[in-house]
Amino acid sequence: MMKKMLGFFLIIGGGIMLTAGILMVAQVPKASGQNLEDAIALAMVDGQLTPKEESMIRELAKHQGVEVDPLIEKLRADLATSSEESETTLVDIQQKAGLDFEKYVVKKFDKEYFTLKQWAGDKYTEGRYAETTQQPDLQLELRLKGNSYALAVECKWRKQTEGDFIRFAKDEQWKRYQEFQDTSGTPTFIALGVGGLPYSPDALYVIPVEAFRKPIQHKANLQKYWKSPESNFFFDAEKVVLR
Repeated sequence: MMKKMLGFFLIIGGGIMLTAGILMVAQVPKASGQNLEDAIALAMVDGQLTPKEESMIRELAKHQGVEVDPLIEKLRADLATSSEESETTLVDIQQKAGLDFEKYVVKKFDKEYFTLKQWAGDKYTEGRYAETTQQPDLQLELRLKGNSYALAVECKWRKQTEGDFIRFAKDEQWKRYQEFQDTSGTPTFIALGVGGLPYSPDALYVIPVEAFRKPIQHKANLQKYWKSPESNFFFDAEKVVLR
């Protein structure tokens, strides 16, 4: 009888210890090298180290015997570098897209009739930039029957529209282009590419800078300025219309 009772208590005690062990294991983060690496990789993907992620990494590193503070310090440094590179890459991509669209527009002006007088750049440092940076991207001259006619074109490409509206310039830019036309007497237009790729847009619009008060319009308002993306530009100097 005593042996049976002892066996019973041993079984019960073993069950209790097993349950307690399972609960303890459940409360401790897995400390395999792979899990620590996964936690670090997650922080890198997020681009930031949240308090929850830092706590998890510290626990995993502690259980794995890895020095915590140097690990966290290195992770923060890697995240800072990664963030700077991402921002630089984004700027580079935007600049390349803008330049590709400008090249597309330039090729649409037949060099037999049009001379490219100026192609403005966007270089600046510490708030200093050339005066031409604030002027339209392209300044051209049409030569026809012994006469010459100046015109200017600002190039804008948008990957997609904002719902049914298209913003083709910032408000201050739009005002600047209008002032440029008024002070220089040079007819100025926005060549707006939408969709597709910068060097092959799905849609193309040629908008006189005096057409609208605001540089954001419903797509329906732009239809009269639509132009076939495949055809070259033609400037009607008498009517002051670029199409």
